[in-house]
Amino acid sequence: MDTNILVAIISASSSIAVASLTYYLTKRMQTKREWQLEKINHYKVLMSALSDLAVDGKDKNEANERFSLAVNTICLVASQQVITALMEFHNEIKFSNLNFTQEKADFLLIKLLLAIRKDIGLSKADNEKTFNFHLIGAAPPKNYTKQSK
Repeated sequence: MDTNILVAIISASSSIAVASLTYYLTKRMQTKREWQLEKINHYKVLMSALSDLAVDGKDKNEANERFSLAVNTICLVASQQVITALMEFHNEIKFSNLNFTQEKADFLLIKLLLAIRKDIGLSKADNEKTFNFHLIGAAPPKNYTKQSK
């Protein structure tokens, strides 16, 4: 076979292989990004529903419905670690739990948030011991008294 023809075949094959590989990797990255955005949207809905439960003056029945829908659909995109943390948090805050403590609920909320952050790739520098978060409502707690200076 002529050397020029061999070089042309190798060049064409290499170009096709590189183009195919580039397309595959780009498509894979695009699909992964779309999946991550879908997860983030589900997590936003969940956190919004949780926030509604924390705000005094919100319709609690509507807030509970939004929270239930968010929890029941999150299993479509969340990792097992997130679902487990969410179920632990839910079991702590549900109305039938007579052993409810705010400290335990806050601990389980932090555990849930860390699992979510890990699931969407934000947890590289998170430290469970120093991570601090609690839900904030629009009004102060009913037993809150303003400290005088």
